[in-house]
Amino acid sequence: MFKRKIYDSLLDWKKTSGGKTALLVEGPRRVGKSTVIEKYNYKPNSKNLHK
Repeated sequence: MFKRKIYDSLLDWKKTSGGKTALLVEGPRRVGKSTVIEKYNYKPNSKNLHK
């Protein structure tokens, strides 16, 4: 998978918000919004994975 520019922004958002604010990801179709969010949420060996 390509490294997306938004990924670094997500990490910054997590540091500054502390998880207390919601995140809305908007943009055109088929640019990888869902993919980058899934990568951001992926935790190996987690019991909460739905895949």
